[in-house]
Amino acid sequence: MSGRLLVVGAGPMGLYAALEGVERGFDVIVLEKDEPGAALRSWGPTRFFSPVEMNVPESARRVLDGSLPDPEALLTGPEMADRILQPLARSRPLDGRVLAGHRVVGIARAGMTRTDFPEHPLRSERRFRVLAETASGERSFDADVVLDASGVTGQPCWMGDGGLPASGERGMSPRILRHLGSLEGRLLDLAGKSVLVVGHGHSAATVILRLADFCESFPRTRVTWAVRSANRRPCAEVANDPLPERQRVASAANDLAQDPPAFLSVVRRAAVESLAQDGSRLRVAFGGGRGGDFDEVVSMTGYRPDLSFLSELALEISPATEGSARLARALAGVTDCLSVPRVRPEDLASGEAGFYLIGAKSYGRSRNFLIKSGLEQLDSIFAGIPRFPVAV
Repeated sequence: MSGRLLVVGAGPMGLYAALEGVERGFDVIVLEKDEPGAALRSWGPTRFFSPVEMNVPESARRVLDGSLPDPEALLTGPEMADRILQPLARSRPLDGRVLAGHRVVGIARAGMTRTDFPEHPLRSERRFRVLAETASGERSFDADVVLDASGVTGQPCWMGDGGLPASGERGMSPRILRHLGSLEGRLLDLAGKSVLVVGHGHSAATVILRLADFCESFPRTRVTWAVRSANRRPCAEVANDPLPERQRVASAANDLAQDPPAFLSVVRRAAVESLAQDGSRLRVAFGGGRGGDFDEVVSMTGYRPDLSFLSELALEISPATEGSARLARALAGVTDCLSVPRVRPEDLASGEAGFYLIGAKSYGRSRNFLIKSGLEQLDSIFAGIPRFPVAV
C-alpha cells in the first residue's frame, strides 16, 4: 500500500517534489492556493539569473520532452510558469493531483497538538491532517509525509527601522508596490511622476534598471533610491560572478548609484520612519530631516515565510532566518547561493518526523536559495523516506 505524500505549493520545487514522489510510488496530492507558478508571475518580465538547465531536473525534462526551451535560456518568471510549470502540472504523472484554489490554513498531527509528545516516536505514528480553504468550503486531507514548498513571496518584509512597519505603513500598504510585476503593471502611470524605491538587494537593483530605461522615454520622471547601506555601490556584487545576468544587474545598478544621472537621487543610511497620505501623494520621512512626497512607493526589502498554518507542529525554526533551524546552522557563513554545500539528510529534518520545509521556504529570509540547491534537498529527503511508506 503506497503512502500519501502531500505537497504545499505548486511552484517549481513543489511540482518537482510531486513528480519525484509519483516516481517513488507515493499517492501524491499538491495543494496550491492560486494556480501553478502564480508566484513567478509576480516577477513580471524579470529573468532568472540561472539558466533552464539549472532549474529543471532530469525527471521533468523526460516528462516535457520536446517542449523544453533552450537549456541556456534565462526565462522570465511568467515564461517559467507558462512553459515549464503549467505543462508539468497537466502532464500524465501529475494529472488530477494538482489542486488549484486550495489554500492551506493548518497542518497538525491527527489527535495531537503541538505540545503532545514533542520529539517522541509516538508522534510519528500519527498521520498528518491538513486543512485547506477552497471556493466551495473547507477540505481536509490526510498524509504520511508533508513537504511545504509554499515559498516566501506572499509575505513582504516591512520598510521600517529594525524590520518593523514604519509609522503609517500598514494603513498605506495597498498603495505600496511590493512585487516586480506590480511595478510593471503601473509603469505607464508613472510618466513624469516621482517614485521612491526602498531596498538595495537584487530586486531593488532590477527596479532601478527598469526605471532607468523608462526614464529615457519619459525624462521628466524622477526616482529616489533609499538604501540602508552607506556604500557608494550598495548592491552586493560577487567577484568573477559565474551568473552573468546577476553580475550585470548588480553592476549596472551600482554604476547608477555611484554616479547618479539626472533622473536619480540616492539616499544612503536611510530607514523609512513614516508614511502619510498627502492628497494623492505619499509623504515619506527617512529621519534626520530627510524625506519627501512621492507619487509611488516601491518596496523591495525582501520577504519572509508564512509560518502561521504550521503552529500545531513541533518544528525547529531558525531564530534568525525563520527557515529550517538545522539547515540554517549547516549554511552558517555561506554568503552566495552558488557556494552552498550539499547538505546532509539530518540538516533537512524539521523536528517533526515526516514534515519538511523545502525550497525557498526552508531558507526563510536568507537570499541564498537556488533551485539547483532545492533539487539537491529533494535527493537527500527522498533518500531517507521509504519508497512505499505504509499509512498508519
